[in-house]
Amino acid sequence: MKTNLDTIREMMDYIEKHLEERLDLDSLCREAGYSRYHLSRMFSAISGFSVHTYIQRRRLTEAARLLVFTDKPVMEIALFAGYETQQSFTIGFKAMYKCSPRAFRRKKEFFPLQLKMTVDGSGKLRGDRMMNIQMVESGRMLLAGYRKNTRFGFNVIEQCWKKMHAGKGSIPDRINREFLVGLNDYARWDTDSEKQPVFDYYAASEVERIGALPKGMESRELPATKYIVFCFRGIKEDSMQPVADYIYREWFPQSTCRLNENARYDFVRYGEETDEDDRSRIEYWVPIL
Repeated sequence: MKTNLDTIREMMDYIEKHLEERLDLDSLCREAGYSRYHLSRMFSAISGFSVHTYIQRRRLTEAARLLVFTDKPVMEIALFAGYETQQSFTIGFKAMYKCSPRAFRRKKEFFPLQLKMTVDGSGKLRGDRMMNIQMVESGRMLLAGYRKNTRFGFNVIEQCWKKMHAGKGSIPDRINREFLVGLNDYARWDTDSEKQPVFDYYAASEVERIGALPKGMESRELPATKYIVFCFRGIKEDSMQPVADYIYREWFPQSTCRLNENARYDFVRYGEETDEDDRSRIEYWVPIL
């Protein structure tokens, strides 16, 4: 059975074979069988670029090769690189190579800035911090807590938690009190953004039902679905980004699990009880099909 890593490998090959043709995210999604959101996220996690940036860098690198090793007119090379005018090609080329196409040709020195990426599954972060990985069938979950958007920085996450720790005692109908939940809601994720990821973050608690909430709190319902759950012991205040990188860069590409297109979020459950090293049980939940 084909893994997600195989899908990315095939997509890299597909891009390479069709560099001279019209390539957009929708056509690649059809080829891979993934949504724009999940393909964008998985591709950028593995490559470090958005799909658009990778294609642009590959095309401009091959355009640079043609400038040096052929006598093709600049306009013909511009069309190959996906530009409709020589002026737009010059702007794009200068942004990458810091000189105009004609000046680059005169130098007769080719240096590729983006060769075809090969994906072998190796990565910087090992999975040795993971204690246990399990699949969980979960019913719907109801959360109550504080929400902020990361558009203006990740410092809003800390603000959410300060409010949550101060106000958790006033939340009615709490369940699973041994855990608090940090939810990353990607429903409004900007797949074209090259900058800081923008999403809604909730610092919350599970509740049995949604009733009247304290001022400033909001509720969020998560659908019944299957999850892959990564469990380990860690310090709650530590960043979960290395864990997320491992999950999406290392684990998912090697697996055959399919991300749930109808559940665009993931969340972390933080154990309230800590040991002598200030570590608690932490669970990273990712919805799958």
